[in-house]
Amino acid sequence: MKSLPLLALALALVAHAAAADPLRLRADALATTASPAGLLVLDASGAAQPGLSAEAVVWLAGGAALPGTPGDSSHGDVLVIAIDAHTPGGMAAARLGRFVVALGALRPEHLDGGSARLQLPQRFVVEAAAGVPVMPGLTMDRALGWVAASRVSRRFGDWGSAGIAYEQRRDDGQLVTEELAADAGMALGRRDDLGARIAYDVANPGLAEVALTASHRSEHVRAELYASHRAASHLLPATTLFSVIGDVPAQRAGAVITWAAAPRLDVIADAGARRVDADISPELVGRARLKLDDRGASAISAELRRSGVAGEAWTGARAAARIALSHRLVASTELELVRPDEPRGRGTLWPWALGALSWDRGDWQSAIAVEASASPEYRSRVDVLFQLSRRWGTP
Repeated sequence: MKSLPLLALALALVAHAAAADPLRLRADALATTASPAGLLVLDASGAAQPGLSAEAVVWLAGGAALPGTPGDSSHGDVLVIAIDAHTPGGMAAARLGRFVVALGALRPEHLDGGSARLQLPQRFVVEAAAGVPVMPGLTMDRALGWVAASRVSRRFGDWGSAGIAYEQRRDDGQLVTEELAADAGMALGRRDDLGARIAYDVANPGLAEVALTASHRSEHVRAELYASHRAASHLLPATTLFSVIGDVPAQRAGAVITWAAAPRLDVIADAGARRVDADISPELVGRARLKLDDRGASAISAELRRSGVAGEAWTGARAAARIALSHRLVASTELELVRPDEPRGRGTLWPWALGALSWDRGDWQSAIAVEASASPEYRSRVDVLFQLSRRWGTP
């Protein structure tokens, strides 16, 4: 029997003690609402039409009043609701609806519109997307704007590929974003790889993102050199305390060594430097990951990190565990603790914790997650997310 996921319903209860923009659960990584209250996921496809599929991710938010409505009210925000179509051989594909598009090294865009992908002879691929930028919340007060992006790429045998991309966004006829980007990757033999991404902001002349990597693999060790520059427009949404205080516009360079110390144990060391404005500081990460079974269904990890520049430097520790239990239950937890060098009245320790328990029994699935945290922006916050889903199948 082929299972088709049709419905997943999630409800969340939110309590917090400050009005600042909160750190959000991972399920809310793309949402912009201040008080998440639920998640509705819909995904369906039919065997009678193998070239069509659909998906939807709807965020139901509470605790914020809509403009023009008295008191406290709940509202929703649709993150993704799209229909996909493709030819049997996959030579052409199209998507229509609301979705997030990321072409090559261009900045990701959340839009209402369409996208298409076409494979041409000589291993060329053409991609394009266009639509109206999504505004947070259910509001009719939105600027008349549009965004369009395209990318042309070519694969070179089994050893590399390269592409160029262009994007433009306008609101009320005014140019807001214009980027030109290029990306490339290649394998030098069986053990070495090179990669590069660059995006140039034409509207506000300057580099928006640059990422260069070079890696070498041996039997038990993988070494990688990296250098990057990222502007504020290319930062991703924060999902943990480390990312909230650590992801800032900066330049970074360093090396990562991954050592397979044992069949189930990986030890990772990341040593580099970060430059923010005129300040330069070391960026150090040590991480260990241990699989508790051959499949990796259960695993534990630990991490120590030194980051930040000037008066914003900090030291952090992180621990995570995922344990497969009996009766198809899986328990997982993540803990982070940050100690700032200069508290300045913001607390000497900033904790963040996430615990979850999931259950999967064929057609039925359920999960509950609890997140608690404190940071420089707010004193404390607790989120609870509950999910229950049912699958139906066809022969």
